[in-house]
Amino acid sequence: MTGSLLIAMALFSWAMDPAPGPSVPFWWTAYPEADNTVLVNPAGSSWLVGSRLRVGAVFSDSTFEHFDRFTMEDKSGCFSGWWEDNQSLRRFSTSGAFQFGSSFSAGMGFTWYDPTVKNHPQEGEKFFTFGLNWRPDDHIGLGATARTSTGDIDGCYIAGVAIRPHGDEWITLTGDYRFESGIIDSRWAAGVEVRAVDGLTFRGSYGENDIFSAGIQLDFGKASVTTGSDIHDGNYLGTTAELILSKYPQPSIIQPLPDFLSYNADNGDELPSRTFLGPRISSFTAGMAALARGAQDSSVKGLLVDFSDYSLSAAQAEELRSIMVQFRSAGKPVYACMEYAGNSSYYAASAARAICIHKCGQVSINGFSGYTFFVRGLLDNIGVYPDLMHIGAFKSASDMLTEYDISDAQIEATRALLESYKTELVRGISEGRGLEPAQMSILFSQSPFAGESMVQMGLVDTLLYRDQFEEFVEDEIGHSINTMSPVFYAGLPETSSSWGSDPRVAVVIADGNIMGGESGSSILGRTMGSETITAMLEQAANTEGVKAIVLRINSGGGEAMASDDIHHAVENIREEMPVVVSMGSVAASGGYHIACGSDAIFADRMTVTGSIGTIRGKFVFGDLLEKVGINVEKVEIEPAGNHGNPFEPYTEEQYEQQFNAMREGYNHFVTTVAKGRDMTFEEIDAIGQGRVWSGIDALELGLVDFNGGVVDAIAHAAMLADIDNRNPEIIIFPKLTGFGSINLMPGLSVLGSVKEITEHPFINSEGPLYLAPEIVIE
Repeated sequence: MTGSLLIAMALFSWAMDPAPGPSVPFWWTAYPEADNTVLVNPAGSSWLVGSRLRVGAVFSDSTFEHFDRFTMEDKSGCFSGWWEDNQSLRRFSTSGAFQFGSSFSAGMGFTWYDPTVKNHPQEGEKFFTFGLNWRPDDHIGLGATARTSTGDIDGCYIAGVAIRPHGDEWITLTGDYRFESGIIDSRWAAGVEVRAVDGLTFRGSYGENDIFSAGIQLDFGKASVTTGSDIHDGNYLGTTAELILSKYPQPSIIQPLPDFLSYNADNGDELPSRTFLGPRISSFTAGMAALARGAQDSSVKGLLVDFSDYSLSAAQAEELRSIMVQFRSAGKPVYACMEYAGNSSYYAASAARAICIHKCGQVSINGFSGYTFFVRGLLDNIGVYPDLMHIGAFKSASDMLTEYDISDAQIEATRALLESYKTELVRGISEGRGLEPAQMSILFSQSPFAGESMVQMGLVDTLLYRDQFEEFVEDEIGHSINTMSPVFYAGLPETSSSWGSDPRVAVVIADGNIMGGESGSSILGRTMGSETITAMLEQAANTEGVKAIVLRINSGGGEAMASDDIHHAVENIREEMPVVVSMGSVAASGGYHIACGSDAIFADRMTVTGSIGTIRGKFVFGDLLEKVGINVEKVEIEPAGNHGNPFEPYTEEQYEQQFNAMREGYNHFVTTVAKGRDMTFEEIDAIGQGRVWSGIDALELGLVDFNGGVVDAIAHAAMLADIDNRNPEIIIFPKLTGFGSINLMPGLSVLGSVKEITEHPFINSEGPLYLAPEIVIE
């Protein structure tokens, strides 16, 4: 190609604009991400989904001339470089963009020509470009740019519109008008983009003076190739081509995206985390949301679930099982792979079309037992006296410290929990595997089962090794499969760029023992700070596009004041938008206090909830100090003494005063619950008394509104917010929790081997505590 032709091609996109630069065949001001955003409209980078690297070259006919550009694009800004050896000219552009809400973006670019290039009109020239983009919905976008004048480069002003008739990216129509300025003539141009099939896009543009451009883009996952050829007055000017490397894969023209989701049930952490220098680990809620989206996505054909390193609670197993049922109901096969099957894991796996287990594995469905440890004898031996009090006949969280054995009330409540868990376990396994009551009885009485007996009894479908699992699935369905994790799937953009202001549902995760101040962790386990949770709720409510909030609670309780502060924050936000609570494994005592301020409460059938009661008191260390030879002398000036004295028990008068103060706290708790649940004080007091309930019983008693998991709560929140799409965009808070946390003490284990923190009786004299009893259930 001659030098003059290269110059003509460089000038073409500006239609003889004396600001030489790379050819941009599709200069669409309202849809700049179809080409190079930093050159077309700096505001356009806000709509990008992930970052992109572009490397471009020019061609004459079918002849490669040379590389002439590179661009780095990201939502926050871009950088581009262009060089023209025939002119010894180099041009650089950088830009930044800021998105206001979800529908408006503004950007600014700065362009300069290499000042070291001598004897060229643009030597050292520089100018600014300002851009605006507005996309009020999925069908229309507006754009405008203004370029400053400098030297012999005149200002340039362009306005454009982009229309998507069907509200999706399959067809986009564009129109642009450049206003007359200096030697630049006014002109109009129109364009069209058609996505014919996944991975194949056609573009065309036509303007005044017989200016015509045509191009094609081929996508190959994270790599794409795009071309554009320019014709002016019937004369072919040349072709530009770019290789685009994207952060997120696009649907490929030759290889479709993976069609099966593969979920590993090895992480039940309610919060996202990251080990030191390790990868980000998504929360349980994020995993369930991705699976629920996949159940409704026609491009996802099935689900594989690996239970080999199983670590979910019973309530979480229930939520996973529910989504597996959704896949089956949508006509999509679900397959489970296991090494060992226990109560909780087998209950979840029973929803699969087929269960595959290791040849040396076993199915062990055990009877239910509850264990509570009592350490009063140990405290007596070391000289520590637990001077604690509680309100509620079933409020037994402090019994492990004050009593030597279990009370009749705790036996009654624990038996009721065990019966609820067994009822749900039997229901799920019977429905999933088609087992009769007599067969279920054998499961409980004759477990464990191993070898071929598992197949003969219909407990599993085949015995195999883990590396044979996918091959078995492919033989079952008759074709090969490609799998992807929920994390990978959740990161896939539904479109290559964002249009419109789709409504969102925010999910705020509140996990741990409730304390005042900031969230964190300690030797007692993870703590849920009232200030942190309140701030996250407010941040979620103020996030653009959020129309409803789901508060995911996993807590056995904690400080009464901190619980009340979070409850107050929930009530305040309810005045702006719906707030729906999703209870995790446990949402009891202070956890329930928080929940009852919402518009609706969802609890899994095997969630532990309730425990409406209070505990107050202190530990007395006087005898311990005496045993080790430490003498404590007391000097007082008040007859009533110091209630917080850690060396002596309460006097009768002090005990009565403390109990009366605790009674006020209990009355406030019950009144708050009664108001939230639209019941009377007496009704709540009767079913309260510190008793814990399963989600099944809580629904019958009116303590919750629905049995269901977090994805059910999200759908209900969308309905309350009048969001047409029942599978809305979801944004989860918090996004990351530092380097993770370590839970060092045992808590609640339901139908499985994992033990989760439910509560720890850290007692002080500053105020009452809302704590659920600590029970280990096997």
